[in-house]
Amino acid sequence: MCSSTRRPSKGRRSRKLELRRKQTYSAQARRKRKTELVKKANLFSNSATSSSDNDEHIQASRPKHILKPPKYDGTTPFETFWAQFQNCTVYNRWTKTEQLVYLRGSLEKEAGQVLWDYGAEVTNSLKKLTKTLKERFGGTNQADKFRIEVRHRRRKNGETLQSLHSDIRRLAALAFPELDHKARESIACDYFIDALDDSDFALKVRERSPADLDSALRIALQLEVWIKGVDQLRHEQPKVAERKSREVTQTESLMRTNKALRKQVAELEDQIAKATLERQTFSSAEDSVTKPVETATRYDRTNNKKPNTMMRTKDFACWGCGDPSHPVMYCPNKTLRRRTK
Repeated sequence: MCSSTRRPSKGRRSRKLELRRKQTYSAQARRKRKTELVKKANLFSNSATSSSDNDEHIQASRPKHILKPPKYDGTTPFETFWAQFQNCTVYNRWTKTEQLVYLRGSLEKEAGQVLWDYGAEVTNSLKKLTKTLKERFGGTNQADKFRIEVRHRRRKNGETLQSLHSDIRRLAALAFPELDHKARESIACDYFIDALDDSDFALKVRERSPADLDSALRIALQLEVWIKGVDQLRHEQPKVAERKSREVTQTESLMRTNKALRKQVAELEDQIAKATLERQTFSSAEDSVTKPVETATRYDRTNNKKPNTMMRTKDFACWGCGDPSHPVMYCPNKTLRRRTK
């Protein structure tokens, strides 16, 4: 027989069968691993829906970079930390043992006391450790406390509406953990409107009938912007009116000042005119008095009288007879008096 028609040997056939079995086992293992990953992803995001099946991509192997979980100190609700930790678990594809190791490594401060406060039967079990942390730091056992807080929550001075919205949503989730999302949104919306701490503002928001907490926030933001704009206009209008009245007052005061100055100028002009007239009158009277005095002081050679060289003023007169033409030394009445004596 030819070599082309020879049958394969038993060893060769057994190797082929073993190779086929390995390929079949590896394919089954891959399908099983993929099914487990899909189940984990569905458990983690059971409430989320994707827009398209083509957007979902499940990795067949572990990622190159590890997504580290955040630290937890017990000051915040454990549910928030646990949601972030589950996200890291799904992304990094941790096993139960790896989840326990990373969970114990994430605890610090008050939450880290659980690692030495409880026994090894709690700290070496992921389920028991998670249950202990939920009972100690979770919000489920403190629902009554959070109900009171959300009922008496009021907006602080300077607090933004976004901050109030986030706090009301957090308190509502902790106060009503067993309610569904729709019912919790309706209750949180009422608490948010009451927390505005302004009856008029809250009434305006409630009149627009918000369906949920997000719509109440949107309405409140719009109303707040409108109210601020109206208040700004109200404050600007008195300022403009005051500025105009100030300008009018300044104009009136200037007009009054100008009128007073004009009146003073007119009075001064009248006084100057009167003074000028009096000066002219006085100068003419002075001339009429000084001319006879000058003629009387000339030397009279016919009568052999001595001249009076002294300057005469307008009020000069003889002390004996009162005649302004000569002094008392040359008074003729005085000589007559001596002769009669």
